[in-house]
Amino acid sequence: MDKRTLILGALFTAACGAPGDLSPDAVQNIPDGDATGSTLTGTYDIELRVTECSGSCGPFSVGIFSASVCDVGDTDSGRIEVVQRDGHLTIDTDDLPSRFEGAAFGDGSFEVGGYATQFGGDLQITARSLGQVHADGTLESTIRSRSWGEVEGNDADCVGVREVTGVRDDD
Repeated sequence: MDKRTLILGALFTAACGAPGDLSPDAVQNIPDGDATGSTLTGTYDIELRVTECSGSCGPFSVGIFSASVCDVGDTDSGRIEVVQRDGHLTIDTDDLPSRFEGAAFGDGSFEVGGYATQFGGDLQITARSLGQVHADGTLESTIRSRSWGEVEGNDADCVGVREVTGVRDDD
């Protein structure tokens, strides 16, 4: 993904009205869960679909581009790397935030969060994902996120929801 795609992706997944569980502190301090082992570890091919957007989400001018950054129904695909170390889960993505960390539970469910900035810290991005990896290797998750601050002179405060589905790539 190029930088413009990452910025736009972060904005269209963001959410307004910042619930407390989307603060930087809250998304970066999710305690470990009760899982043991590394059952969830793997590479997953995923699809993301925007289901909700609200607040000041654009359109914003980014360089020479102007884009609507919050379009319900937009889809994207990608790969994520998941590492489970007992009750601790790390998910690395090509989007922002690029790292999510948090809890893995014995039933295959998880709760992770991440934080990132753009434009020299002028735009802050938080995200929280609740999901499940099933015994057959399929993944389902909901990501709620918030982006707020300034985008090249424009104020942003946007909250959004993405539904994620995927499957572990055992190759």
